[in-house]
Amino acid sequence: MRREQVSPVGIWSAPDETRASEIERTLETLDFDVSPLELSSPPPALALLLPGTGQGPALATVCARLAEAMPQVPTVLLHSIQTERSLDSEFESVFVALPACVDSHGLAARLPRIVARWEEVQRLASRDRTLERLETTTGLIYFDFRSDDGTFSTSVQLQHMIGHAPENARMSPSPLLERIHTDDRALFAGTLFEAARSGAPFGMRVRLNDVTGRLCHLHVRGRSFDAEVRGEMPLVFAACEDITEHTQRLAEAEARSLVDELTGLGNRRHFDDGLATVLARAKRKREQMALLYVDLDRFKHINDTLGHDAGDQLLRIISARLSEVVRAQDLVCGAPDAAGTPEARLSRLGGDEFTILLSGIHGPPDAEQVAKRLLASLKSPVVLAGQMLTPSASIGIAMYPADGERNGDLRRRADAALYAAKGAGGGFRLFTKSMEDGALRRLALEHELRGALERNELEIHYQPRVDYRTLHTTGAEALLRWTSPTLGRVSPTEIFRIAEDIGVIASLGRWVLNQACLDASDWPSSRDEPVRLSVNVSALQFDHDDVFSTVVDALKNSGVSPDLLDLEITEDLLLREDATIARSLEELRRMGVRVVLDDFGKGYSALAVLMNQPIDVLKLDRRLIETVAPDGSGSHLLANVIRMAQDLHLHPIAEGVSHGDQAEFLSAKGCHEMQGFYFSAAIPADRFREKLEIE
Repeated sequence: MRREQVSPVGIWSAPDETRASEIERTLETLDFDVSPLELSSPPPALALLLPGTGQGPALATVCARLAEAMPQVPTVLLHSIQTERSLDSEFESVFVALPACVDSHGLAARLPRIVARWEEVQRLASRDRTLERLETTTGLIYFDFRSDDGTFSTSVQLQHMIGHAPENARMSPSPLLERIHTDDRALFAGTLFEAARSGAPFGMRVRLNDVTGRLCHLHVRGRSFDAEVRGEMPLVFAACEDITEHTQRLAEAEARSLVDELTGLGNRRHFDDGLATVLARAKRKREQMALLYVDLDRFKHINDTLGHDAGDQLLRIISARLSEVVRAQDLVCGAPDAAGTPEARLSRLGGDEFTILLSGIHGPPDAEQVAKRLLASLKSPVVLAGQMLTPSASIGIAMYPADGERNGDLRRRADAALYAAKGAGGGFRLFTKSMEDGALRRLALEHELRGALERNELEIHYQPRVDYRTLHTTGAEALLRWTSPTLGRVSPTEIFRIAEDIGVIASLGRWVLNQACLDASDWPSSRDEPVRLSVNVSALQFDHDDVFSTVVDALKNSGVSPDLLDLEITEDLLLREDATIARSLEELRRMGVRVVLDDFGKGYSALAVLMNQPIDVLKLDRRLIETVAPDGSGSHLLANVIRMAQDLHLHPIAEGVSHGDQAEFLSAKGCHEMQGFYFSAAIPADRFREKLEIE
């Protein structure tokens, strides 16, 4: 059988080398292309060194010159008996050194295998260089882990982070584990051992204190690979993404979501968290606590008469006065035998509604004392828009445990006491059982709608938005539906009008946003283009609720990406020129949420609204769409509006498309995204999801 050739082979031999001729003849007989090794000639496939007795030119010099001139050529040193005994060490540039006992035929048999091994070494070295460049360019962080001995091999970037460069290829676990946050070490180690055992892919988040003291957040993903050597445990490989900045941004957004931007007080979410904490403390320590609802008198009249700027200024003044009263050092109502010091937590729920949580108190007299001081602090006149006003407020008080031991009971009874105080012309009232009868009468007007939410009678339908060019669904508008057991189906317009009249628009809006986001989280994620969710937000929600916090909570709870959410607002919100609302909208846009100006073209639409306003999308009202004649003849007004939107870099969407001629006209003018009965009515959530799955 013909032997695999290595061609060509360059031979360098010392002057006193006696084997050169024999080796050269044997290799040529076996079809090797053999020639003298010349550094100035084209490099051979392999360089063979025959050192003779070792008394000739220094072998080290030859090896060094050869490595410099031909670094891509593997060098094989065939020892002689003299050099095998006399040379103390091998040379770094020699790839393989063969013993003197190897004859010419044995040498010929080994040369192809040596070249193949050299090529494999070069391939691995090239891969290592590529990985090193990738590390340097991208800051790639990775490691591998062997569960049999617990050792790691780490990337250069990870070595820099932990401040440890191992002397060998692998290192003990201590330098890495000592940098992992103490609360995450068990998870980190346990996940790696489990991956080695089961072979399942894994993902986890761990915190690591780097060598500079910075706390890094890492998203670690990996899996195990079969061992390269038979009998060894599988090797676990993991890549780490540094998500520190992303985590910090989320934490900052989380912190902002607890603060009322207008007053700097805690917001509704801050209150919810605080009430749960204070209740838990009161139960644990068997203390009393009080919940105070504070509502400004005639605030709506002040807002309507003097404007929102004056109303906002008044809210800031009231917030500052309330804060002065509830400072811990000013509270003299602490129970002498209480285990802890008295605490007060002040929040603004929205609009002119404030709450105060008093914990560690002795009883109702202490809550009454604080209420009196609150009312007294508000009586000082203030000047707003050139008018001198004397603020006043009403306060309702519910006590734990006397008036209730559950969150909802205390809220409801503090609200009933507040209603009684307002009915009495102001001041404060402690809850009494008789107040519930009056509260029930008050709740009769809103019973059906409040009950609908509690009885899960409300549901959301989704009207698809389509790209007319492809007829693919690009998004959906969430539309509220309610069928009352006694009244039958209630129109969405009536639902929101009642909700605004009775003051539940904020809670209703939160429910719609949260439920819609939860529904959207269940939509198919394998589509080439993800489907956007569009939710309407009432202008009154910005008055009575912290819309920014509501959106953050809904996205966080559902896992929906901010860049897949559209918030639809109407122009009356923008016409207020309210700086607080503008900042909220800009903050949402920075997160990735799109702001949609809804119903453009309905009645009076101010073109000034489109200039320098925080909006991304212009939604054309059906009244504009209806200007397209049934035969498809165009509407100059509609065409100009679409062109204007494009000039202002606003994305146009048409709603209320009812026939094909309208769709053709819109698409021809550059408005390709549209919705309406021509494509689909609003359909239940499960049917919309099925539509996406088969599309």
